[in-house]
Amino acid sequence: MSSDGRHWLPTTRTGDRRPTTALADVDGVERLLWILVAVGLVGDLLTTYYGLRLGLAESNPVARAAMSHLGFGALVGLKLFAVGVGLLCRQLLPERHVALVPAGLAVPWLAAVIVNLSVYAAVA
Repeated sequence: MSSDGRHWLPTTRTGDRRPTTALADVDGVERLLWILVAVGLVGDLLTTYYGLRLGLAESNPVARAAMSHLGFGALVGLKLFAVGVGLLCRQLLPERHVALVPAGLAVPWLAAVIVNLSVYAAVA
């Protein structure tokens, strides 16, 4: 079977003409927010790992349950899943609202890093 291309899915949205590939058109503030997502994700993973090594417990019940069954890799998987959902949801938003996705991921993860570090300062 072959197709002449008439029935292929378009590679761009109609209307605002934003490419459908994730993060293809990221610039400015949104780029900074995605960098903060990466920093927050890595920071939260590192500070959580360190806290677990100190004998502290994970406060998120979903992450705690996943880690009890699958180990620390489950937390990495949960974080990557959250980023994936964010990237998919980003495609559904109008251009003017796409920065909400990385902001919604970066803020709680950076806050978790700050909380984790403050707990370590109190324990030490």
